[in-house]
Parts: sequence; structure tokens; C-alpha cells
Amino acid sequence: MPSDIPDISRLALPGLFEIAAEAVLIEFRQDLIEAGYGDVRPTHGCVFRFVREDGMRLTELARLAGMTKQSIGEIVDDLAALGYVKRIPDPADKRAKLICLTEKGEQAQRVGYGLFGQIERRWADRYGADRVAALRDLLEEIATTEAPDLVPELSRSARESLDADPEPAAA
Repeated sequence: MPSDIPDISRLALPGLFEIAAEAVLIEFRQDLIEAGYGDVRPTHGCVFRFVREDGMRLTELARLAGMTKQSIGEIVDDLAALGYVKRIPDPADKRAKLICLTEKGEQAQRVGYGLFGQIERRWADRYGADRVAALRDLLEEIATTEAPDLVPELSRSARESLDADPEPAAA
């Protein structure tokens, strides 16, 4: 077969990424329910991923999540009704609001990150620690090279703060 003709019998890389991501999320969702956070839905993940202790404007959250302000606003409204987030005046501009996690939201965020860590450890046991570590390294390299604006967690300052505090919060 000539090399310029694609092999359609192989699953394309984006399909493999999608399937692997879905497998993680299925495990995560079950763990989240068992941890008592069954009211947290997959769509809420963008808020828990990006919002930190100092809060974030809705427009910035929408940009990072790659969603419209209206869509993010609905997610934030839902999380506010569930008691996970609140809106407070932005000290830099009283006309604007910051989306902040409540104490319940901060706890859910810690639990969620802990659960993802547990899944990663289970996968390391299942598929090999070296392979999972290599996969993580490669994915982080791809993310920071191809879409650095979409991974603020992997910015240099974020990495430095992680290096300064190597102990993750207990789930």
C-alpha cells in the first residue's frame, strides 16, 4: 500500500484520545458519586479546573474553557444554586464580579483532584507506572507546546508553586 494513502482500518489519534478521556471520566464520575458529590456534573469540571482561591471573572473562565460567556454563566448559576460557587465584587473593578469557590466548592475541588490522582495511580498499577508517567510527560509537553494558553496550570509560575509545595491536599 502506498504511504500517501491513509490506513482507515486504524483508529485515528483523536479518536483514541477521546476514548481514553472518556474512560477516565467514567471512572471519575463513579468515584465522585461514591465520595458524596453526585450533584457535580461533568460540565461543572471547567469551573473546578480553572477557578482558584482568588477567583476569576466569567469572561476569563469562558476563554480558558473555550465556551461562550452564556454557557459558562449557566454552569456558574448551577454551581451557585448547589452552593459550590459565589459571585463577589472584583476589588479591581466593582462593576465586575469574580467567580469564587465556596468552602464546599474548595472541598469538592480538593476531593476531585485527589480522585484524579487515585485514578492515575490505578492506571499506573494497571498499565505500568513508567508508561503512565511517560504518557503524562508527553501529554504535558504537547499541551504546553501546542496550546499553552489553555493550560495555565502548567505555566512556569504554577510549576514553581507546585515544586514549593510537593504535598497534595488530602482527599
